[in-house]
Parts: sequence; structure tokens; C-alpha cells
Amino acid sequence: MDQNRDLLADTYRARALTIFQPVVVASYPAVREMTKPEDNNCIVTVGLGPKQALRADWTGLGTLKPGDPDPCERAETAAAQVIRKLPPQS
Repeated sequence: MDQNRDLLADTYRARALTIFQPVVVASYPAVREMTKPEDNNCIVTVGLGPKQALRADWTGLGTLKPGDPDPCERAETAAAQVIRKLPPQS
């Protein structure tokens, strides 16, 4: 969690990794990032509000093989689980 900067906006500005895909996680704007499609890792950054964001990283073992679970889906699932546990914002 990062409450002191706009991590999602920073992620859009930097676009540091080759694969950059805007998505929605638990009704919040988010971005999937990967170096290459066969990587078994993914970073998902979710914007929760002004200067509030959550980043979930998934890193699997070895190279992604056909039939392996999507690492971005796993990172999104982890982020969604955290979001469900957050207290309501006032």
C-alpha cells in the first residue's frame, strides 16, 4: 500500500515494462505489467483513490508453459483479496 504518492499515475508515466495492459480489479482501475509473455511473473498496480494504491506481484518458478495459470490473474486475485479486507473509506 502506498498512501503518499499516486502510484497508478506513476506507473502510467513510467511504463517501465514491455507489456502494459490497463485492466479493472475489484471495480478499481489497474495495470498489468510483464517483461515478456513467457515470463512467469506479473505486477498489478491498482489505484484505490487519490494518492492511494496497491501493488501485487506474482512470481512463479521457471518460464511460463502452456496450461500454466496466468501470473497476472494470480496477482489480480491477490490484490482483490486485499481490497476486500480494507476498511470502508469515508
